[in-house]
Amino acid sequence: MNLMSIIAKIMVYDDWFDEVVDGKPKQAEYWQIDYIDNLLPRTALPLNEQQEIANKIYDKDFSEIEADKIIIHLKHNEVKTDPQDQYKQFVKNGMFSS
Repeated sequence: MNLMSIIAKIMVYDDWFDEVVDGKPKQAEYWQIDYIDNLLPRTALPLNEQQEIANKIYDKDFSEIEADKIIIHLKHNEVKTDPQDQYKQFVKNGMFSS
């Protein structure tokens, strides 16, 4: 097999891939939207930022990549309800170090 035939096969594969994804990111999955919606009330984010996220997740063009970034952001700002988890968070943040 020569170099030109390999390049031709790669180009055919790239055309097929572009047709499938159409150059646009994949839309967010339902479980991601539901997970974000459930995490929002348990965060320490300002209400206007929570409202902005809530409006964004139901947008038609909301992508899977955006959903992943928001989930990480919400998990980072999540307020723990279990006292043991709260204590671990306090220790991690250095509240008890002198």
